Amino acid sequence: MTSEDAMTIKTIDVSHLPSTTFDYKAPIWWGNSWLLVIETVTFGCLVAVYFTVWMTLSPFPPPRVDRFPILYDSAPDLTIPTITLIVLLLSLIPEIWLDISARRMDEKMVKILSVVTSVFGVAAIILRFYEFDSLHFKWNDNAYGSITWTILGTHLLHLFVMSCEDIFSMTWIFKKGLDEKHALDLTVVAVYWYWVVGIWVLLYALVYLAPRFL
Repeated sequence: MTSEDAMTIKTIDVSHLPSTTFDYKAPIWWGNSWLLVIETVTFGCLVAVYFTVWMTLSPFPPPRVDRFPILYDSAPDLTIPTITLIVLLLSLIPEIWLDISARRMDEKMVKILSVVTSVFGVAAIILRFYEFDSLHFKWNDNAYGSITWTILGTHLLHLFVMSCEDIFSMTWIFKKGLDEKHALDLTVVAVYWYWVVGIWVLLYALVYLAPRFL
């Protein structure tokens, strides 16, 4: 192909298209969605291991007899885990509001809600560290302790990553303002947070309620 031929090739004018789109029209939305599929499969594997341990232990959870106080009924405590669950559910309110505000390019509200969502994330992380004691077992005590610590720890990792993302986005917006690219990032992060909360509702029921009522 000569340079003259190249000059005659028709091109498509895309100057009228928006520079940023939300939801399924944005490539990052698809990347985030497939990542959530992978993360869901990961937790599915952990749940499968949990049920395998359940089927091999009788009673379940096993009694704790290797240290005082001896616990024959070693079902996890509910107080701290329930508080954590409530905090996560309440965090959906500012997160949804932040999602909407980012789509509207409401910079003032985005700044306020970024701070609020970051506080909720840090609070959930702090509570999670206290949650481990609610299990009554250490990670290396037995198979039950190992899988429950792994489930809580894996979810804790997601809480930590999402909180870092929130704090980074908040810092950027306070320093340089809200632009369309970072507004899109906030909506994608919001979707991830919805998943983090939703998956924990299921895991809370599995780890804390199922041993008591099933």
